[in-house]
Amino acid sequence: MLAAFAFTAISGTAESTSSESEVKCNSKALKKEGISLLNPYYYSSSKVNIINYGSEKSRKEIEVPLFRGEKYRMIFNKTELPKDVEIRIYDKSDEHEGRTPVFTSTKDEEGKLVIYEPKKAKRLYVNYIIPPAEGEEQGGCLVFILGYQLTFVTDAEESESQTEEASE
Repeated sequence: MLAAFAFTAISGTAESTSSESEVKCNSKALKKEGISLLNPYYYSSSKVNIINYGSEKSRKEIEVPLFRGEKYRMIFNKTELPKDVEIRIYDKSDEHEGRTPVFTSTKDEEGKLVIYEPKKAKRLYVNYIIPPAEGEEQGGCLVFILGYQLTFVTDAEESESQTEEASE
């Protein structure tokens, strides 16, 4: 019914020289905070992304496969990042021309939690646009949480309740 999700790092540019092991973050707390925002969705999976700020602007892309017949909620917890990272979600990978952005986070968003609910369930590509470091290279982590809601279960429950109401 619901398969495990595989997140794949697709590409990046201007990679930082600092080691990912040097970045320390409380990923369990970030994940727990994000999961608390899933209701009425069920937890599906999560990915901790180490973000390294180098001397130049860079990008990290992950692939998120979604299944038809389900609704999704994506939560990005950026509370332990020293600098804001822009989140852009596309319908195709960067290898395809004519890919369309379906979501872009804004700097005006309150807090460091970004929530996005895709209108269609299909493969999406999440890009993290990482600004350059100011002075020394620095790093942090961003936690991505994915929740799902089975739409056919909801439809079946609604049909049953309508049938019961009609028979009463």
